[in-house]
Amino acid sequence: MTPITSSVATSSTSSTRPTGPTTVRAAHRVRLCYRDEAYRQRTEVRTKNLIADASLPTSSSTSALLAKKALKYRKVYDRMTGVDVNDPNFDVFEFLGVDWCKSSSMETSGHV
Repeated sequence: MTPITSSVATSSTSSTRPTGPTTVRAAHRVRLCYRDEAYRQRTEVRTKNLIADASLPTSSSTSALLAKKALKYRKVYDRMTGVDVNDPNFDVFEFLGVDWCKSSSMETSGHV
């Protein structure tokens, strides 16, 4: 199931996570609303895999090269130094600037 709404918000300040290693929060925020928790969890796993692939300095697979290019374009790649996606305290969505909100199935999907 795909996200049902999205909106973009920009923050002039950045913050750090209070738990675990310091992770700089993205200043540019995107809000995604969803209905299916399994969809959000699958997206989290895939996103962590994308960052892990891009983090490998010796990987030359097409997937890793595309991941690096996408993260460089979004100006995320430079912030990845020291990021451990396998750390249970690492919040990939906070790092990338994504805020998830669960919506009820009664809401319409056309509003932003």
